[in-house]
Amino acid sequence: MSFFKRVTLAVSTQLDRMVGEIENHDAVVEAGIRESRRLYAKAKVRHARMRQDGDRLRRKLDALRADEQAWRERALSCEPTADGEDKALMCLSRAKRAASQAESLAESYRRHVEVESHLGGEIDGLRQRVETLEHRRQLMRSREATADAASRIRETDTGALFDLDDTFERWEIRLTEAELTTDTLCDSDPFASEFVAAEERAALKAELEALKRNREGRSGGVQ
Repeated sequence: MSFFKRVTLAVSTQLDRMVGEIENHDAVVEAGIRESRRLYAKAKVRHARMRQDGDRLRRKLDALRADEQAWRERALSCEPTADGEDKALMCLSRAKRAASQAESLAESYRRHVEVESHLGGEIDGLRQRVETLEHRRQLMRSREATADAASRIRETDTGALFDLDDTFERWEIRLTEAELTTDTLCDSDPFASEFVAAEERAALKAELEALKRNREGRSGGVQ
């Protein structure tokens, strides 16, 4: 590869990378989908008009065939006279002319139906294409949102994590103090405390009496 081609390739690669970095992909895709919708709507309207034209052709064809049949019946209804024969021939002539027009129109109508059917398939393909683009855009938006959230979490540095640990620790200490205060308040029962105080006083008095008897016993033994 020549030097010029290598330089051109390198520059082109860098430009593609720069464009990819600064491009607002969502906006570009949105513009593309909006244009696809516009083209689909335009094609759909024209296809509807084409169907209307096809309906008019079919009605005209039906009228020509009915006209042909009517002139043939008129030819048969003419009197078997010289004048009636002339009328019958004229009726038959008009029937053949209507038949010729109907045959020509039938070919046009057949081609019209083929084109209309083909366009209908293409329009359905356009609709599916728009739906696919919208679905892909929604998936990409969801992936982008998830990736952005993950990136923000990863950007949290170690110092910030330590700060959060300290915050959690202070929070736990405050809650523990509050729980201890609550437990103390819950344990305070004036009615039960009265009995406990009396029982503790009785126990102390018994212990005091025991000490006195013990002292008297030692005094008596000394004498």
